[in-house]
This record gives sequence, structure tokens and C-alpha cells, in this order.
Amino acid sequence: MPANNWHFFMLKFINFKITHELWGEKMKRWLSGFLLAVILLGAGTNQKVYGVDGIGSRCGILMEQLTGRVMFEKCADEQMYIASITKILTAIIAIEHADLNDWVEITRDDIYQVGSSLYMVEGDRMLLRDLLYGLMLRSGNDAAWAIARHVGGDVDTFVGMMNEKARQLGMESSVFQNPSGLDEVTYNLSTARDMAEVQRYAMNNLIFREISYERVHRATSEQGKIFTWKNKHRLVNGRYEHAISGKTGFTERAKRTLVTSANNGDLELIAVTLIGGNDWNDHIAMFEYGFTNFNMKQITDIGELYVLERELLEYAGFDRLFIREAREVFLRNDEQARKHLVLSTGNGADAVGMLEILVNDEVVETLPVYAFEELPVGSWGQRFLDWIVGI
Repeated sequence: MPANNWHFFMLKFINFKITHELWGEKMKRWLSGFLLAVILLGAGTNQKVYGVDGIGSRCGILMEQLTGRVMFEKCADEQMYIASITKILTAIIAIEHADLNDWVEITRDDIYQVGSSLYMVEGDRMLLRDLLYGLMLRSGNDAAWAIARHVGGDVDTFVGMMNEKARQLGMESSVFQNPSGLDEVTYNLSTARDMAEVQRYAMNNLIFREISYERVHRATSEQGKIFTWKNKHRLVNGRYEHAISGKTGFTERAKRTLVTSANNGDLELIAVTLIGGNDWNDHIAMFEYGFTNFNMKQITDIGELYVLERELLEYAGFDRLFIREAREVFLRNDEQARKHLVLSTGNGADAVGMLEILVNDEVVETLPVYAFEELPVGSWGQRFLDWIVGI
């Protein structure tokens, strides 16, 4: 059987096992993670290559929350329409720039937005906090317009804020023209990688976490109209036990788009898919691959740094070294991290060097190194260090 056909068959088998309740939950999780790992590793060591057959969606990415390391990708830098996952950016900008207890008046422009709606009444007022729940849970385009106008003063100014935040986050392939994701008149373009980055940023905000994790939210307008919104995101709403945040999207141009964050207690991961078909299962499969094949490993402890080259330390003018931070590194199960000590001056404060942590020969972390004792100024060792630095 050709490799590509075999990968396709195995992927279908994973999705079948996830979709149908034929196995226990633990067995399904283990099996899906194991089989996807076989697919990915069998397709080669290049992530872009083995990602091609890993999911059914057109493009996607799996990213670790703390470090931003990409564990899996498929055309992650291809610019596409993104539909309502735009609202992740809309929400975090509103949270950062406005009082969530503000009352927001609903206008005619708001209620005439097409697509998903909260069905508010012109002239009524809603708390900004409630509008954010309606934005993230029910994907209200009317809510997006009302939020943008209130926070930015007008929608165009708010869109400028969106593009400025995108630049700050390094979202180089993203262009925003509206706060909702509609693409009939204006449109928003981005990539799987950029949308993973904005979700990663937003998840550092506790208010965003709280809102996007909610399954059901009830709100009352100033005029007494009662709303009940259920989260459209099926994984967050109970289908996947580890899902803690996310946003759905759909337009005729963008097709299905999906962002999800998941946490298993040890790791927090972000999955994004664009032009998805079987996207719910794509996200579960990616998460299970990540949780099964990666882990956080503590590399350093606070305290003395053991160095084999004692003579080097003495020549440099140091007796013992120590570090002030414990550090964990995100590793695939078959990877090892190594440490490299670089002694120098000019590191700021009283640091005498840097400890580099490398994975696959790439520096992933650096920590300042300090000396317990130093040889007296003017000593032979100190003069030697000065000479080395001056070369």
C-alpha cells in the first residue's frame, strides 16, 4: 500500500474510533494518540511533510501554550479567510481597553449585521461583559459591531486597533477589515499560525479564559430582555474533556474554521484548523498526539551549578556558580535537552555568564549565571578574564 494511502487509512481509523463509542475513553485516547504518532513519524521528520497526512482539514497547526513550540503543522502559513475566529482578537482588545461594566447602546447598524445574531433590540443597552459572552459563545455579529463601536469610538478605529495588535503579536500574514469575520463586503485574512498566536496571547488573560470556557451564559438587558447563550464550540461544551477555550467560524468563503485550547493538567495546547471538514475530530486527534508524545521536563533547579571544567572557572576568576531560576523545557518524548555554559561579562546586574539550554542544537532558553565568590580584582585570574573579553 502506498505511504500516502496508508496514512489516509490510519487517519480515518482514528476518527472512526473517536466518533463511535466502541472503546472506553482511556483506550480511545491512547489509541488515537498512538496511531497519529505512527502516521506523523512514518511520513518523515519534517513537520510540514508529516503534517500533510495528519488531518483532514485544509490547513492546521498544533502549538504549545507556554513556549509557543509548534508540534505539528500543515500549510500553517497559507493566508485564508478566517470567518468568526476573528472574534478572539475582537474580544481580547475589548477586555484590555474598556470597562466590562460599561453599558453599551445597541444601534441599527448593530442589529442589521447578517449571519449569527444575539437578536438584541435597537435602543436597548447591554453590559459590555455580557456582549463578550454573546460574542464568544454565540458568535453574535451584532455583538461584534456594538463592541467595536463602543471600545474604539467607531468601527474603523477599532479595526485599526486590531491591525496594530496583530503587528505587535508578529501576525505578519494577517489583515483585518472588520470585527466579526464576515467577508461579504469587507474581509479578514490570516493563517493557522497567526491565529494560534493570537489565541496563545489571549489565553494569558484570565477574563478571556473565563468567558471562552463558559458553556452557558444568561444575561439581561437594561430594558429587561433575557438572553440565554449556549457555547457553539462542541469540544468546550463537553465533547472533549480537556477543552478549555475556543472559537468556531463559518462563512461560504472561509468554510469551517476552528480554534481550540486544551489542558490535561501537565500541558496546555492550541489547535487551529482552516477549511475544516471533520475539524472536531482533527482537533481531538492533534491534542491526543501532543499529550501522548510531548512533555515538560525540568532542566534546572535553583542553586549551585555543577561545572566539570573547574580549571576554567579558576582561570576565569570564579569559585562556584549558581542560577536563580528553575526552568522547564518542552520536549518530545524521544528528545534530550543539553546545557552549554558561556562565561562572559556585560550580562547585566551581577551575572557572570549565561547558561544556554539547547534542543536539537537550537537554543530554546537562556538563564543568567552568577558567582558565589570572585577572585580579587587584579588577580591573575581576573586579568586573564579581562584579556579573554578584550579579544
